[in-house]
Amino acid sequence: MKYKTIPFFILFFFSIFSFSACATEEQSPSPVALTDTPDPCSTAALPAGVAKVNDLMREFDDYSSLASSTPQNQLVQVIPPLQEVRRRAEAQTVPGCLLDLKQLQIAHMNAVIETLMVFMASSQVEDVNAGIVQARELHMQYDIEIARLLGVTVAAPPTAIPGTVETLVTPTISTGLSVLNPGPNQVTLLSAPDAASGGVATLPAGGVTPALGRTADGLWFQVEAPGNPAQKAWVAASVVQVSGEPPVVVP
Repeated sequence: MKYKTIPFFILFFFSIFSFSACATEEQSPSPVALTDTPDPCSTAALPAGVAKVNDLMREFDDYSSLASSTPQNQLVQVIPPLQEVRRRAEAQTVPGCLLDLKQLQIAHMNAVIETLMVFMASSQVEDVNAGIVQARELHMQYDIEIARLLGVTVAAPPTAIPGTVETLVTPTISTGLSVLNPGPNQVTLLSAPDAASGGVATLPAGGVTPALGRTADGLWFQVEAPGNPAQKAWVAASVVQVSGEPPVVVP
């Protein structure tokens, strides 16, 4: 019996195909592990998101403080920087959990700018005061929203008497000033602007309370004691953050 042999070229082709198949199988890349996108609203990420929004608010408050001491005929120089900060705030992208904070921020900025423009156009104290009251309330709501997001408490502002407004010669726009304890520890509020004076209250980490004034050298802020608006206290400027610049008060 004669055996037929497989032609050499067929064996060669088969061996090349088999080698290619094995090489392809061996060289195929392993699956890339997918990583989860960090949640911007998580407890760990939220403080950074709040700080990003609040950086613009603090910049706006600084210009507001400057505007409050600017003569009426020179306000035209101060309003454009305020508008520029507002535009950046409007363009800032925030996660869903910070939308309410951003809306309160923009509403406060609008109230301040509109009040300044009203004051430039006329000297109607009633209209200016109404704008100031609105700006203050919006800023306090903004501070309360920050406290809610960070899981801390904020001192409630004194209850306003219906139908009354402040009588001003020039507009004090940054009337919604507040101090924030950035943490991580609580801060002792003192009875006087002196480290040796006695403590009268504490401000927890992340806590916010209205700022009433400052010493001439800017080293101490006078604030409301949380939960007791009638109690005035002092805190070192080095351990808190302040929105704007409180007026100088005599201890």
